[in-house]
Amino acid sequence: MSISPEKLASTKSAQSGLSDTLKRPIVFDGTATPVKTALFLIICVAWLFPGLIGHDPWKPDEAIAMGIVYSMLSENTLQAWLLPQIAGAAVNDYAPLYYWVSAVTAKLFSFVLPMHDGARLASGVFMAITLVYVYKSANKLFDERAGRIAVALFIGSLGLLLRAHEMNPELAGLAGMSVAIYGLTQIRFEARKGAVTAATGAFIIALSVGFVQAMIVPVAAIAMMAILHDWRNTAFRRGIGILVALFVSAATIYPAILAALGLWSTDMLDAIFGTPMFDVRGRASILPWYLTSILPWYALPTFPIAIWLWRKDRHVIRERIELALPIAVFVSSLIILSLLREGRDAVGLVLLLPLALASANSLDRLPKGVASFIDWFGLIFFGAFALAIWLHWSAAILGTPEAVARAVAQAAPGFEVSFNRVTFTIAALLTSVWLYAVVMAHRNNRRAIVNWAGGITLIWVLLNLLGLPAVDHVRTYRQPVSDVAVLVKQTPSCVVGLNIGEPQRAMFDYFQQLRFIAPNAKAAPSCDWMLTQGTKANAPEVSAEWTLRWEGARPAERVEQFRLYQRSPE
Repeated sequence: MSISPEKLASTKSAQSGLSDTLKRPIVFDGTATPVKTALFLIICVAWLFPGLIGHDPWKPDEAIAMGIVYSMLSENTLQAWLLPQIAGAAVNDYAPLYYWVSAVTAKLFSFVLPMHDGARLASGVFMAITLVYVYKSANKLFDERAGRIAVALFIGSLGLLLRAHEMNPELAGLAGMSVAIYGLTQIRFEARKGAVTAATGAFIIALSVGFVQAMIVPVAAIAMMAILHDWRNTAFRRGIGILVALFVSAATIYPAILAALGLWSTDMLDAIFGTPMFDVRGRASILPWYLTSILPWYALPTFPIAIWLWRKDRHVIRERIELALPIAVFVSSLIILSLLREGRDAVGLVLLLPLALASANSLDRLPKGVASFIDWFGLIFFGAFALAIWLHWSAAILGTPEAVARAVAQAAPGFEVSFNRVTFTIAALLTSVWLYAVVMAHRNNRRAIVNWAGGITLIWVLLNLLGLPAVDHVRTYRQPVSDVAVLVKQTPSCVVGLNIGEPQRAMFDYFQQLRFIAPNAKAAPSCDWMLTQGTKANAPEVSAEWTLRWEGARPAERVEQFRLYQRSPE
């Protein structure tokens, strides 16, 4: 079959045009071109999806979340869906929205994915919602040039990377806050529309991480009005009134349903409010200065950029909503979360949203020396990290350098490394795309952030494509759970559990449907088995009637140790 001269000429022209396009410098100036759009989408997709599938639930948060989702799907009762529980025992840490969505995604994708991978896709759903609303909020606050760079700033945050890809109810709260912030961008002049959107976000927060964190939304709205001295704005006042009314009404729906069904108990107050009200040990976990102490690294690169902007524009903050809104949300969030929620890095995820928006507003005005430092630091740090990943992977495959291969073997004892052509090709291709973007990008302030976001995305992709199987090998509870189940099933009987933590109970239930009896329960004397959780150096004390049958832990575990005892015959 011959090709006409006209078609051949057209093909050559298209190839020449593509070649010329790829050879041109990439100028990140906020305008859209096919190459920049493609790079933006590659970064977003490559950042969002890796890590959501391909590994077992890891402790602590993933194991607990998976235990709750498994209880919902296996028991399939109204009580299991409304009251989060692990292996029949109530868990009062979070309200149930995240677990509901996880259970739905696990069910929807059960034909192609293991239950835990399907459940983890809920995190991808909530993160996708968050990215969309960061984009929309930046465009609404500033202009159409701000959306993409705000997303790049957000996904470049160091503290977000690991948490964004695990099963964690805080991600639902993060998505809710992104929706609420978009509502706050409208509430000043579009009262009803903005209030409904903000209240929707607050409701998502309340049903995910509790009423206390949802309070940030109306508090931030009032703080924004105070900063702007906009008390006479009738639409603004009406919007805040609608927001508060809708928020209070929506926040009572879940408790009202529990009360109507006779499932209400004061134990649920901690989850409903999202703060330890009755748990003395939980109150001790509230560390007022924790979030402030981690922000300098947790919120890189946005934290120093936002602080620089707010200091530089401090005299005009009262005149501009694009300055007032991010600072109102940030300060309200920092105060409420620091004083009323436990000191954990995942709690601080919502702080990254206003910091990303504030940084997007100031990026073009950032001193070139600061932007150059961010640019080169990111290139050197992430480039060296990527090189180290490739070096360790190749050493594990080839056995050389021997010192590196030996270090990999010690880090993942018992793991058998194999070459996968598909993952290698994808990893090499994305590394090439990153190198192309670095070389071809025209040096300016926006390039620094795009390179940073691209670098952190490359690291995440390489870790998942080349290192995830080895990491999962040492972090999963699958093997020790299987070892215990094999022994117990040889002489079936109930098992007493001593000092078994929530994540571990969840994994024994999920992997082997093995549940434990409390040592002080009435049924405990009839059990022939006892499993204890202690450390390698110290085992929990047991009476002389118990004989040690097995002890073990996860590969490379340095502290935690399980011990299985069998009751000696009388």
